[in-house]
Amino acid sequence: MLETLKQQFANVAGLTFEQRDALIMIGVKNAQGQAVFTTHGAHLLSFQPNQAGAKDCLWVSESAVYDGTKPIRGGIPICWPWFGAAPREGLPAHGFVRNRAWQLVDAETLAEGSTRLRLETQSDDATLSMWPVPFKLSLTIEVGASLTLSLTSTNLSDHSQQLTEAFHSYFAISDTDAVSVSGLAGSECHDKLTHATVAVQSGDLKITPPIDSVFLNQQGELVIEDALWQRQLTLQNSGTSSAIVWNPGSELIKGFADMDNQAWPRMLCVEVGNVLQNAVTIPSQGTHTMTMVLKSR
Repeated sequence: MLETLKQQFANVAGLTFEQRDALIMIGVKNAQGQAVFTTHGAHLLSFQPNQAGAKDCLWVSESAVYDGTKPIRGGIPICWPWFGAAPREGLPAHGFVRNRAWQLVDAETLAEGSTRLRLETQSDDATLSMWPVPFKLSLTIEVGASLTLSLTSTNLSDHSQQLTEAFHSYFAISDTDAVSVSGLAGSECHDKLTHATVAVQSGDLKITPPIDSVFLNQQGELVIEDALWQRQLTLQNSGTSSAIVWNPGSELIKGFADMDNQAWPRMLCVEVGNVLQNAVTIPSQGTHTMTMVLKSR
């Protein structure tokens, strides 16, 4: 497979292909930015704009597993067709596509110098045993001075289908004490740790781990403000109505074998998608697209 990809996309400047344990890693580099992703789960692992002093926007655990038995801890995994707990016992949390092999079907250099790639996966006997819905998924990645991810879901069944979904983004930060998130005001905050009464978010969110909060009916861009690094990460979203903020803190992180116990202050998940009551219903033969644009400044 590795040699086939090298030959198939030899004419696309700035693409590299290599093996890491059981996974194929694809590097993208152009004059504007650079990224790394893998066909395992169509999982983005790194994005960095080519500007002076820029740091990688994404965090990946030093204990992440690359043997293909589980999703990689960090980067931007895709949660689909459910977010959170599985609909029945024995199925994986956050759906099954983040642990599937996707196909890189297209790559090109755009006129302005950015690079666009498209990966796909679709239903088969294995997915139908977990979720009895024929489907096709397409992820478009555009790497430049900013990063654009667009996930298109196609319902190939004879009936309308409901699903939940998210880009489960792990961002690299200086320290949780130095970070706040704006753009959540006015949305409904569902605290998944304390199960407190649903409240309307007011003002910016200061990060005090542990935190696991879902914000429904969230509209507009999100901004992760990192005072220590003097960096803003902006998420411009379309086709989404939910945001999730997660950090396990010093105690909950001990339950994750693929995360160092001391890593929690340096990462923050700020996720966008459609979850809980914001679930998406797609008509038979219909499509739905959610898009996230990440900018660093």
